[in-house]
Amino acid sequence: MALFAMSGFAAAALFVAAPASAVWTVDPSTGVGFVGKGDVQDAFGWNDHDLQANHEGVSFALNAKTTSTTTWSCFNSKNGKFQDREHVVLAGTTGELLYEARTNPQDKVTGFLLTGLADGSSSVTESDGPKLGSCPSGPWAYVEGSQDTTVTGGESELSVTFADQVQVLTHSAAE
Repeated sequence: MALFAMSGFAAAALFVAAPASAVWTVDPSTGVGFVGKGDVQDAFGWNDHDLQANHEGVSFALNAKTTSTTTWSCFNSKNGKFQDREHVVLAGTTGELLYEARTNPQDKVTGFLLTGLADGSSSVTESDGPKLGSCPSGPWAYVEGSQDTTVTGGESELSVTFADQVQVLTHSAAE
């Protein structure tokens, strides 16, 4: 009997020690995504009853930044040399997100479907470098198949607000 009690205690300790994983996702360019109810509950310390009672009073906001770097090569037919070219686009999106509560058949909120950027949100894009795929004039020509685009940054900060309390939602380290 003592062994059974000890096993139950050990199992409970393991259950409590396991971190809750975040399940939110959002496309930074459109504001479309999903936030699980657990993320909102964790942010405000709510139980399920609190979430069901307060879900209509929450709002979500996005702050996202990405950098897209496109490289390509040009070839000079007169001297046989290559020239590498680069075009960088910095994009940022800030603003409130529209959402719909996702519910189960018992009409309980199970999460939030993010449906896009609200009016008044801002998207800023800055470009630097030559026009994509362009080469200097003269004997220079674009090298087919040389274009490559890399997107970096991409970390979106998603926050949830309730009654003037703003909480930033985070992903677990395992994600």
